[in-house]
Amino acid sequence: MSGMKLTLIILTLVLLTSCGGNSSPLTPPATVPVSTTSPTLTESPVSTPIPFTVTPEGWCTHLLQDNFVIIGYLPEYRELNPEWGKCLTDIVYFSAEPRTDATLDISRLSDVTWQGLQTMKANYGTRIHLSVGGWERSQGFAPMVAKTKSRAAFIQNLLEFATEHKLDGVDFDWEFPETKTEFNNYIAFLTEIKTAFAKRGLIVSVALSADNASSMDLSQFEVVDRIHVMSYDRGALHSTYDMAIEDLNTFIINDIPEQKLFLGVPFYGRKMDAPFTSSSYQEIMTQYRPSDGLDQMDGIFFNGISTVQHKTCFVRENDFGGIMIWELGQDTWDETSLLRAIYQAAANGC
Repeated sequence: MSGMKLTLIILTLVLLTSCGGNSSPLTPPATVPVSTTSPTLTESPVSTPIPFTVTPEGWCTHLLQDNFVIIGYLPEYRELNPEWGKCLTDIVYFSAEPRTDATLDISRLSDVTWQGLQTMKANYGTRIHLSVGGWERSQGFAPMVAKTKSRAAFIQNLLEFATEHKLDGVDFDWEFPETKTEFNNYIAFLTEIKTAFAKRGLIVSVALSADNASSMDLSQFEVVDRIHVMSYDRGALHSTYDMAIEDLNTFIINDIPEQKLFLGVPFYGRKMDAPFTSSSYQEIMTQYRPSDGLDQMDGIFFNGISTVQHKTCFVRENDFGGIMIWELGQDTWDETSLLRAIYQAAANGC
């Protein structure tokens, strides 16, 4: 009887050892969805916060190659899970607002979340960024950037905030400058803050859509460190693989270097007909459980595992900066996770 117990113990140890942290890469399909509609911008969805669990063992254990960056946005209405740090290089806390008097409105942001972000940074080295602006949160930009004095005051306020909260960068999302003067003032502001932030080793990024090419000279944004390309909310099939390539090419032909471009992918789906209502990826998976390779269910278009991995591999293989995610709280916490799929493709290729 004692010999049988010893044999069982040895077998158990062997099984535990063999089930460690290595994950096999998922291979994307040979075909990808094709967009057939012209792009339009709509507001990103706000849905009920989704509960999470600790990530399973074996998630995001491989080293990322060639300084590949995975950026995730965390809106203030979501609960932070520090375990995301296993899979992210950067996280952007959304959002503060610029005030007309050059101060920063941080009333939406939580001290508890800030503490959690510092825990994530300590445990995983995840860089922390603050988002300033956003949809219906950009009214203060125009008056703030209009004068050299107010720009300088706002930059100083941001530097003090960045130091206090141990930030690695600030992301700007002005939706959108309406006149040439506002645009020129915005570029002047970005140029000035890039100079100030570079002295502190801080990153300056902006969120832009390829649609902005119709009203802005995109080449002027070369002054910043990173451009987060919002390649979603564009047409009925709002975030296809082909559209992602077209959007990146729009910035390339406007003289933006590949390493400054970060492709945005959605963690939500939209109805393909007006009024284009949205559902989180987690809600889609819970209700429909679509098989891998499907990006449409019940009139909803979304990005499944194969599509986000195909996009990630295109970005990786063509020397772009990395992937940007809107937004983390809409993902699942099992084998269907899009964040995990992106990490696997970035680490292992396709």
